[in-house]
Amino acid sequence: MNKTTLLNRITDHAHDQDIPATLAHAMAEHESGLNIYAYRVEPPYHYLVDMRTGRPFRTLTGEENHSERAPDDFPYDWHVSSRDTEWWGQQASWGALQLMGAVARELGFRGRFPHLCDADVGLTYALSHLNTLKRRFLEKHGWRGVVAAYNAGSPRYDDAGAFVNQTYVDAIDKLGGFDFPAAEERHA
Repeated sequence: MNKTTLLNRITDHAHDQDIPATLAHAMAEHESGLNIYAYRVEPPYHYLVDMRTGRPFRTLTGEENHSERAPDDFPYDWHVSSRDTEWWGQQASWGALQLMGAVARELGFRGRFPHLCDADVGLTYALSHLNTLKRRFLEKHGWRGVVAAYNAGSPRYDDAGAFVNQTYVDAIDKLGGFDFPAAEERHA
């Protein structure tokens, strides 16, 4: 898929989710360089999900946190993947917006993880997640807080009042992510 086609798809999905297209473009540029096939394992990722229910999996032990193998009680669907593939797939980010596999499971994705690299599938889930974060954090933290939450789970601040992941927020800003018309602010 060429860059123009991908940017058009991002725009369409962003509008469907009430997200400013310039923000979605900047995030995709930063997260993957606009590569729909981007994949990155990010262990140890602590927030894992029971793929059958979309609810959080139990708290991992210290040993499990650093294990290359899934615990024996880690849920999986053998029609979709092995237990260890599910384990690693949830701890990886996928597609143009680098959505974590566990977050996709929480949102209801039940397919094989590489399907998140299909532009429409990955954008649907990633921008739905961004919309959820927008509804939760926009009023109190603004778009920068929403973006911080996409990268870190929630907008958290350091002692100086900057986001703990300020470098990420600044990178999105540098790519023009917050340069959108007032009409696209959506209650910002």
